[in-house]
Amino acid sequence: MPGKQIIDAYICGIGWEEALCNELKPAGSAEAFSSPAPGLVVGTRHPSHLKNEPVFARNWLPDCCEIRGESIADLVQALGRVVDAFLDQSQLPWTFVAFSPDLFTEESTKYEFIAGRPALLQEKFFERMAKYRRRAFERFVDWLNIDDRRPCLIVQVVMTGNDRAWVSVCERFRAGKGRYLPVIWRNSPGLVEHDHLAPCRSYYKLEEAWNQTGIFPRKNDVCVDLGAAPGGWTWAALKRGARVTAVDFADLKPHVEKHPRCEHSIDNGYAYMPQKTVDWMFCDMIVKPMSTLGLLDRWLEAKACRRFVVNVKFRGKQPETILLAIDELAKKHGLSKLVIRHLYYDRNEITLIGQA
Repeated sequence: MPGKQIIDAYICGIGWEEALCNELKPAGSAEAFSSPAPGLVVGTRHPSHLKNEPVFARNWLPDCCEIRGESIADLVQALGRVVDAFLDQSQLPWTFVAFSPDLFTEESTKYEFIAGRPALLQEKFFERMAKYRRRAFERFVDWLNIDDRRPCLIVQVVMTGNDRAWVSVCERFRAGKGRYLPVIWRNSPGLVEHDHLAPCRSYYKLEEAWNQTGIFPRKNDVCVDLGAAPGGWTWAALKRGARVTAVDFADLKPHVEKHPRCEHSIDNGYAYMPQKTVDWMFCDMIVKPMSTLGLLDRWLEAKACRRFVVNVKFRGKQPETILLAIDELAKKHGLSKLVIRHLYYDRNEITLIGQA
């Protein structure tokens, strides 16, 4: 029903709604999570069983409700009623963003029919605020300029049709045990800078993984890239000043192969093991998921790397089965800072970023 209160809503990659619903629902629980639109999952409450951010959630919309209107003017009016109530109760600065769920999915055409509609809604809403809520509008801060150290209200509007949207207004808070920040997703399209020399698309996956954690290779860090060809991940590390052993029987792109800090090891990436501990291990090989986890297990057992970024391909395996196996691996090796994400540039895979 229009206006029905929903405790939590989540944005995921289009096509991954079922995986997110299964992840949010505790085992044996009757709690219901459903997908009212592609890329959107809603539930009855925030799942307290989760220790970290959900793997398949790319954005979180706490205290969310649905609004409807036959026109943009009607939607602006409905949106104003929701937002005004919060702005009247708080003197905090506030930020605003409107989008459709395909902002978080590469190569999707699901929401082409409302292209430009979120931007129009934002424009008309700002006109309304400037005219009728001038003092409150003076506290508005563009979301790119918000100070992460200070509290603020985050207004998120997700349009799923010409006549409907989902609205979340929440005060940003510091992350605590079992909780995570309501935040506009920082790795939305365009935040990984284009590189015309990138040997392949996978380059962007590694850059995005580093952006997610804020941990990057330093100058002269020693890295091993398993299954490196044609050199996308090797190139990303070289650009940051690292030294890389690129392991693959196949050829690297010439500008990667000839780089002075790149050593091409003609070897089997799955079987390769360094003679001494390296700073980073990268792996984006197309092998079965349990084989990839077995490889990571061997490296961790041998204390062969200090940090790692590993892509695990699903290849028909159910995501929840793989997440359970990853959880067991993390417990075995005490990986307390392991980050698991289904990234914007990931397809049928998830990315693990961690330190031994």
